[in-house]
Order: sequence, then structure tokens, then C-alpha cells
Amino acid sequence: MFFTNRMTGTVVAERHAIIDIGSNSVRVVVYGGPPRAPSVLLNEKVTARLGRNMSETSALSDKAMRSALSALGRYATLLRMMEVSDVETVATAAVRDASNGEAFLDQVRALGLDPRLLTGEEEAIASAHGIMAAFPGARGVVADLGGGSLELTELDGQNARHGVTMPFGTLRLEALRAGGAAKFNARVHKALRAADWPDGSGLPLYLVGGSFRALARYFMAKLGWPLDDPHGWEIDTETAIRLCRSVVSGRLTADVPRLSPSRLATLPDAAALLAVLAREIKPASLIFSSWGLREGLLYRRLSPGVRAQDPMLAGVSAFAETLDVSPAAATMVNGWTADVCIPGEAGPKAPNSERLRLAATMLALAAQRIEPNLRMEQAMDWALRKRWIGIDDRERAILAMAAMANTGRTAIPDEYLRLAPLADLREAVTWGLATRLCRKFSGCIAQTLSGSTLSRRKGQLVLAVSEALKPLYTEAVEKDLRLLANWLESQPAIELAREEAIAG
Repeated sequence: MFFTNRMTGTVVAERHAIIDIGSNSVRVVVYGGPPRAPSVLLNEKVTARLGRNMSETSALSDKAMRSALSALGRYATLLRMMEVSDVETVATAAVRDASNGEAFLDQVRALGLDPRLLTGEEEAIASAHGIMAAFPGARGVVADLGGGSLELTELDGQNARHGVTMPFGTLRLEALRAGGAAKFNARVHKALRAADWPDGSGLPLYLVGGSFRALARYFMAKLGWPLDDPHGWEIDTETAIRLCRSVVSGRLTADVPRLSPSRLATLPDAAALLAVLAREIKPASLIFSSWGLREGLLYRRLSPGVRAQDPMLAGVSAFAETLDVSPAAATMVNGWTADVCIPGEAGPKAPNSERLRLAATMLALAAQRIEPNLRMEQAMDWALRKRWIGIDDRERAILAMAAMANTGRTAIPDEYLRLAPLADLREAVTWGLATRLCRKFSGCIAQTLSGSTLSRRKGQLVLAVSEALKPLYTEAVEKDLRLLANWLESQPAIELAREEAIAG
């Protein structure tokens, strides 16, 4: 759906806002763009600490409520100015547990908002839906660590179930750990047994929440990981437990960019909890997510058809279209290069490579819309650092390698080999070189593509063109044909063909 901004007259996509009244922070996020891969138009938070000292007082403090209501008043005004009418406001653990929680929500309603108090199960299931949105087909356990509580939920690939909440939020962990590691570990173990929590061994443990993501950033820096975005990052359980122990012991030795002092202070508590969860649940690996409750609330509203869309392709397509590159144009290029880029049964083939190749082609064509001196670095940053959903580090490395090869470079960086197998990266080089040849020869014009073919025949890489397109074959094109042929260990060949032969 679309609407017209009254102030600018511009037609824009419908916007949705989520206001999350959490135990630690109060946040507003405005989403736009494609429903399956929404983009963030506004993201603000205030650390109100509504859940602070709840275990002693059982009530929200006046200071915390003033801070929260001030932020909420600002958010309500901003949303009116932005003409965002679709606003969902939810409150979680602190308000749920507070003796004056309902009185606080009355004050929120006086601001013109319509808050909904989530039960512990609703909070857990909403976070799990966020994981389902970010990782299609996810199976395993979701752990969402907030300020006031920890939610656990099972995922079976299609549904979320058995959502439970436990009083292990970051605002409570310091006090809970004061009695020593043995008592803390026993308390978490007892809570899991009381919840009749099933064995999650052999499946991933998906981790949601700012403290878990901060922990991931620390782990990535400690390991010298080539990437710095924790979303989608996966680590084996044994290594994670070892790193958690070093954090709990106070040996914080890595320099972590963009990690605030307040987040740094929460790392030992989050690490202590994560170590217990990993030992108790016995997951195969840990996967960190930036999507959780808010994105889960959006995902639950989508139709089955929209849910079934590939979030990575939806996001890349929407981004490329801002640079005047359509998925249709990329599809034409992929069709023209298919005989070269799609290996036979005996050749290496990355899983889901065709969806990745389409994304790589869209990014390659989009890179041509920016300044030449920024082109390669920008395209590689898009691949490696932009927040795509439904993609892992291996796939990011493949996209980045294709982007690099699109500029004519074929040397594979050592750090990419930490992210993806050599065979996958070599396949990505082929994609990039083939896309480069296609755009250099054809300009990605439909008539040019339909009047030419690229194929491999008996040790040769053959570019067949119609007589009318012969002037397009220049020395620069010949150079790129030779570059791709050498990479494929073939001989380059140019062939003049009749129109009907190409069409056939």
C-alpha cells in the first residue's frame, strides 16, 4: 500500500511503527520498504530502566516512569508528524510484573497511544516469530534476553511453540550472580526443569537481545573475525562457552568498536547466563540475531504469500531499485550468462546459488550507478556489511567476491577463505567476470542480449553475435572475454551468427 505525504506530495510506501516499552529501554522503530524485508526509517530509544529495583519494590519508580513517558510523548509526536497511523505499542516484563503497571499504561494511553501488555508467552512467541522472519525454516531454540526477563521458545521449521519466560533479565542478573556461580547455575537449571524445558541438543540456539549481540561483537573481535555485524553470525558451542568463561573471569582483552560502556558492563552477566544455557540446552551452535520481538510482530501480520518470499532477495531488490536497477534487468543478465555460470552436475555448486547469483548481479549493476573511484569498495561493503536478512557469512563472502570480480579482480582475499569454501568463491569469481563481460558488451540492453549468446563448447568460450551487433565487439570487450576464458581455462572465440541461429 502507498500514501501521499501531505507536506511534500511524494508517494511513499506505507509505514508501520512499533513502540516497545521494555524493562531496560523504551524504543520506537518506524519501518518502510518491502514488507518481507522492511527497512528502518526511524530508530530511537531511551534507557528508562523501568525494571530497575523491581525485585525490591515490585513497582515502577517515579523517575523511570517520567523518563519513559517523556520518551513516549516524543515518539507519539514524531509519528503524527511523519503521518504514521499504523502504530503498535507493546509493554513487556517490567510493566507486566509491576504493581503499578496498569496505572502507568493509563498514562501512556493519555498520550494518544494504545499500549498492549504482552503475557510472557506472547512475548516469547513474538520474539520467535522474529527469528522465523530472519531465518526462514529455522529449527531450534530461541533465547531472548531483555532487561527484565529471558524468554525461551522452540521452533520446528514452521511454527513456534512452548514459549516460557524466566526472571533472568539483565537488570536482575548482577544480583542473582552475587551468591556465586554454583548457586546461579543451579537456579537457572532449576528454572529450566520447572518449565519442563525439552532437550535442544543438536539444533541451533538463536540469541536475541542487545546484551547477547554485544557479547557477539566481543567474541568476533576476540577471534579476529573478518566481519563486524553480529546478525546471522554463528559460532560453535564449545568455543562460545570457552569465550564466555574468559568474559566472566573479567579478562576483557579485545578492543570492540561501537560497543558502549553500558553494554560492556553487561557482558559478564550475559556471558554467565549464556554459558549455563549452552551447557543445559546443548545446542549444536549459537546464532545471533538483530531481529526479535518487534520484527516478529510485523511478521505475524503478513499474508502466507508474503511470508514465503525470500527476505534476502526482497531486500536486495528494493535496494537496487533505488539505484534504478530492476530485478528484471538482473534476470536478463543471468539468463545470458547461465551457460557459463551454472556448472554441470560434476562441477561445484554453492547451495541456493541461483538466488545468490541474482542478488550478486543486482548489486553489480547497482555499483555501476555510483562514482568509479568508490565502486568496488562500495559494492563490497554492501555485500559484507549491509544488514541483509536471510543470508549468512558464507553467502556474504560469495557476494563480495562476485562484486570484486565484477571489477576485473580475481585474487581471493585470505579473510574470505575464513568465511566460505574455495570452490564457492571461485564460482563467485565466474559470476562476477561473466556479469562484467555482459555489461561491457551489451550495455544490458534487451535487444543486444537477444541478439547474442555466450556459451562453452569443447574447450572454448564462445561469444556469438549477430551481424548487426558486430560493432559492439571492441578491444575492451575482447579483453574481458579473454579474462573470463582464462579463468575458465578455455580459449576465447568470437562467432558471427545469423539472427535465427541466435534466436534458436
